[in-house]
Amino acid sequence: MTDKPVLFIDLLNLFCRSFSSLPLTNDDGLHVGGVFGSLNALQSYIKRFQPSECIIAWEGLNSGERRRKKLREYKEGRKFTSMKRGFETSDGDEKEAFSRQLELLRNAMDQLPMKQVAVKYLEADDAIAYQARKVIKQKSIIVTTDKDYLQLIDENISVFRPVKTKENPQGELIDLEWMYSKENIHPYNYALLKAIVGDKSDNIAGIRGVGEKTARKEIHLLWAKENFDIDDLFDWLRSRKEDKYQKYLDNEDLVRLNYKVVQLLELEISLIAIDSLQNSYISDTPKFNSYQFRLKLMSEDINPTNIDSWLANFSILNTNPVV
Repeated sequence: MTDKPVLFIDLLNLFCRSFSSLPLTNDDGLHVGGVFGSLNALQSYIKRFQPSECIIAWEGLNSGERRRKKLREYKEGRKFTSMKRGFETSDGDEKEAFSRQLELLRNAMDQLPMKQVAVKYLEADDAIAYQARKVIKQKSIIVTTDKDYLQLIDENISVFRPVKTKENPQGELIDLEWMYSKENIHPYNYALLKAIVGDKSDNIAGIRGVGEKTARKEIHLLWAKENFDIDDLFDWLRSRKEDKYQKYLDNEDLVRLNYKVVQLLELEISLIAIDSLQNSYISDTPKFNSYQFRLKLMSEDINPTNIDSWLANFSILNTNPVV
């Protein structure tokens, strides 16, 4: 056991942000911002948090199918992550650049001392949720901009959102205290809130006319510093006499369905998936092949001026599995 945290990275989430915001090309004019930005961010997080190990989670094959069986519209119509600035290119070229860079990133990751997990039918947040809550026996930090992960926060799990704010220009580390003081909600109840108001990014419709501000104001249950499940929520709503609560009761089926889709605390996954998640964690961590790593970057004319710092930071990782 060690006091150092395990660092979980939702790498596709990180890659999409880098791809859409970094207008970098190599000497051949090929876009490399997604790869460069992802690796640069990754080494900086390792330096900052000094983890005992780093686990990379990817989307599994047919990852959205499990939730689409519950909600057909889940993630339907989600738009391609377009480059926001600095490029004059067609959508087709962008998609080709996205696929090429993602493949390059995967190849580069194979040379780094990090475990990688991708399980069929599971999204990255499913894999991280299960390993962080059911397998890991030490403190963990999840790196992502996806707010769905906030529901996982507890005494051992924190979420680092690499989004610049005035208060935290280097990103925000969110723990239990932060959730109580800033969000005024128990993390476990965050899934209840999302089930009520919906999630546009995943094409999940909430109760019409009810946003986060209204739900937080009217449903005092969400403020309590304890967790409640979906049955607790509707027992509480049925105990209220005011007319304003009728809209929630009228949409009970919708909210219950949404909760099944958004909650990460009690996952309905197969024994095969569970076995894969457990085995991927106890497996040996790959050795750091710094030579092959540099060759991968050089083959794409990616030459960071601070490459020695990158290598030193990636070498921080403990290559012995924690069991």
